[in-house]
Amino acid sequence: MFKFISKISFCVISMVSLSTMAQTVYQEDSEAFDPQLSLISVDAFRSESDSVKISATVRAYDNDALKNEKQYDVYSSTNKKSLVVFKSASEQGQKVLMKESDFWMFMPRSRRPIRITPLQKLLGEASLGDIATLSWSKDYQVSSFSSDKSEIVFNLSANSSKASYQKIQLTVDKSDLFPLKAELYLRSGKHAKTATFDRGQRNGKSKVVAMSLQDQMQPGKRTVIAYDEIKPIKVPSKLFNPQILIRSDLDKLLTQ
Repeated sequence: MFKFISKISFCVISMVSLSTMAQTVYQEDSEAFDPQLSLISVDAFRSESDSVKISATVRAYDNDALKNEKQYDVYSSTNKKSLVVFKSASEQGQKVLMKESDFWMFMPRSRRPIRITPLQKLLGEASLGDIATLSWSKDYQVSSFSSDKSEIVFNLSANSSKASYQKIQLTVDKSDLFPLKAELYLRSGKHAKTATFDRGQRNGKSKVVAMSLQDQMQPGKRTVIAYDEIKPIKVPSKLFNPQILIRSDLDKLLTQ
């Protein structure tokens, strides 16, 4: 869930080959290392393809005690479009549509969507931008980077002023570019959250299976987004049309 723009696009096959090249180039010739290209490799640990369905569970903790838990489905397509569907009984019927950097919430029995921001909270420290935005390589530019024997640290700047976080300090494993930690900064310059990433296996590949968000102002507050399932699907374009979405049953749109 969760989630987060460059004009450059890459097909899935190119993504795999470029990912391998980015890793190899850094190890063999640091002067030829392309930091922007390497973000494609980092993103590949979090997503499967350009069009996916993500089933996520969000758990909010207070001093390690579980306080709340909710489920969400995220339908993410090309052209910077996502739909977040609220699955828990207390939120049944609620949906959020993201197109470019604009967000709208659809409430049950309401005929008009509500304009919201990507920082709108879902649960605990998890916001809509955290679960709906997936691409660092498309949404951010590398302003600088540094490395040591085991890690690379990228300083990222958002391509849009509407992005959830204007700056991100991203730390990755130098051996394979797996994301380890992301320091998330708001437009005001405030350090809002620190995200850490859990490594696991999905479909026989090393992937991010969960993201933990630590509130920098409230040290005891922690939210974990567990990616229960991420699978490539063909997302119908009707799913991202507000006029159709507000009048139609979601299940029917997915099967048409």
